[in-house]
Amino acid sequence: MDKEIAIANNLPSTVLELLAAIKRRPAMYLTRRYISCLKAYLDGWAIMAYQHNIEIDGSCMQEFQDWITDKYRITSSHSWADIILFYSGDECDALDNFFKLFDEWQQRVRTV
Repeated sequence: MDKEIAIANNLPSTVLELLAAIKRRPAMYLTRRYISCLKAYLDGWAIMAYQHNIEIDGSCMQEFQDWITDKYRITSSHSWADIILFYSGDECDALDNFFKLFDEWQQRVRTV
């Protein structure tokens, strides 16, 4: 697969586009409504893009990671998914919380 095929098939070219699509219809992308499935999907998507020389803008996830660690005052090295899961009731709740937190983070980034 190359960049032209990705564009022709309307594949998302940014994490923001991909997350918007997943938020609308999670069952289309995730085997279960779990935050761990979202994390695995995003990691796999990034690997696929790298292997096929497709440029994607994934920098926002590192910025979100930094924001989550600051928000919860985490000093150890845990992923955003692990942190959100820890502060949630279960995997499904954590996925819902992810989208709430991601929206909150986006609003803060846009207003800064």
